[in-house]
Amino acid sequence: MTAGEGRPRAGIVVVRPGERSVATAQTAGMVREAGVAPETAGSAGLWVGFVSAAPGSASGVHHHGDCESGIYVLRGRARFLFGEGLARSVEVQAGDFLYVEPLAIHQEVNLSDREPLELIVARNCGGMLVVNVPDPRRG
Repeated sequence: MTAGEGRPRAGIVVVRPGERSVATAQTAGMVREAGVAPETAGSAGLWVGFVSAAPGSASGVHHHGDCESGIYVLRGRARFLFGEGLARSVEVQAGDFLYVEPLAIHQEVNLSDREPLELIVARNCGGMLVVNVPDPRRG
């Protein structure tokens, strides 16, 4: 069954690449495509998607409310800035997993000026996914 055929009572829903939804919450500098979400698969407490960022780009500063996020780096290298004033950072590369706590304000920076950054993101919530916030480094 594909997403376009409706939500099954019990079973499996397949969401093909062309059926991903970009009508999900977005942040400047990245594109989120919902794979498993209320609007694509009828999920109630889970969101899984494909996220990409252009070479050399940085996302806007944001958090994901009360949702926990698990991220798998599919392609590329990134620096995640977080903590008070975004003063802390970690670098990740293809094959790494990363965990983002609820309400953790952060920013993703693609460290390559030639390759896109590609991530698989899973969250334990199906509703509100992003709160874009002002950059704390700008007065």
